[in-house]
Amino acid sequence: MRAERVSPLLALGLLVAGLCSSVHCLPENVTPEGQHKGTSVDDHALASSNTDFAFSLYKQLALKNPNKNVIFSPLSVSIALGFLSLGAHGSTLTEILEGLKFNLTETPEREIHQGFQQLLQTLNRPSNELQLSVGNAMFVQEELKLLDKFREDARVLYSSEAFPTNFGDPEAARSLIMTM
Repeated sequence: MRAERVSPLLALGLLVAGLCSSVHCLPENVTPEGQHKGTSVDDHALASSNTDFAFSLYKQLALKNPNKNVIFSPLSVSIALGFLSLGAHGSTLTEILEGLKFNLTETPEREIHQGFQQLLQTLNRPSNELQLSVGNAMFVQEELKLLDKFREDARVLYSSEAFPTNFGDPEAARSLIMTM
């Protein structure tokens, strides 16, 4: 009996479909900290954008590595870029969010961050069937002073924080990053 190879695109599609189903199943009663009453995050827009981003990124990676298997977490990449966009402004902010396949005329920036917040809360919620822990951290050169608003948004929206790091001492920086 000959083993059939699963198409990498099919495997990615199944992965994304699994991720999308968890996004579509966000509970209605989740009310993120700092979310204004009357503002609702469009779960389908978040799932659709993340799916488009995942396929786009996979295509780029597969084209650069045509004879190799490509394994990555599109959700981890999109969450990290969403987190990074908290500190961006102007064209950099627009390019990051549009690179994540968000239509900024249809989905305001705040709703994008709230969507990621709800998704992270859902994924980190304890369950008898599945245990998944998702976390983020940012390591910033010690001399840089981050704005308090960025720190607060990172904490509330992405359950994360930034750690001052001495990149001039690579071994100490590596040690700090590995302990997180």
